[in-house]
Amino acid sequence: MSQQLAEFALSDWDAPEGIDDEKQVPTVLTFTLGDQLFAVDVQRVREILDMTEISPLPSAPHDVLGIIDLRGQAIAIVDLAARIGARHVNNDGARIIVFEFPTDAAEPVSLGVLADKVLRVREMPEDSTEPVPTTMSDWNCEVATGMLRTEDGLAMVLGIDSILCQTARPGPFDFS
Repeated sequence: MSQQLAEFALSDWDAPEGIDDEKQVPTVLTFTLGDQLFAVDVQRVREILDMTEISPLPSAPHDVLGIIDLRGQAIAIVDLAARIGARHVNNDGARIIVFEFPTDAAEPVSLGVLADKVLRVREMPEDSTEPVPTTMSDWNCEVATGMLRTEDGLAMVLGIDSILCQTARPGPFDFS
């Protein structure tokens, strides 16, 4: 039996009729934090919520704002602006974007972030992304996977997995 498995390759598999095995165009959600425009892969977005009360968590890190109750599930709200060095603008259009991340456990983990304004969902053809610009300094933009020209302006495409799923981030006094 193991010999049969070793000989099987995905290239040997024919897609069922009606399923296009061509690469699908990635889709992103665009939103703002302050004056900055950002985009994230929509596959990670669970839902977008109106602003609601965020209950603080005792002894939480400075970038964890608290939790919300989402239909009986507690969802931690992370200050995305603090994690990426952006600024918030307090306004009536603020929303909570809830992301869902797969884990080794049976249930995925959901985390929310604040967005000053959620704009739209759009396709992101491969040729529409540009690399993050070089600044000729020590600045290294590890949070972005590229730049995207949109009808709203130039959006920084965030690697939301690496931003929110880091487990061992250095603290402000870790100089390694």
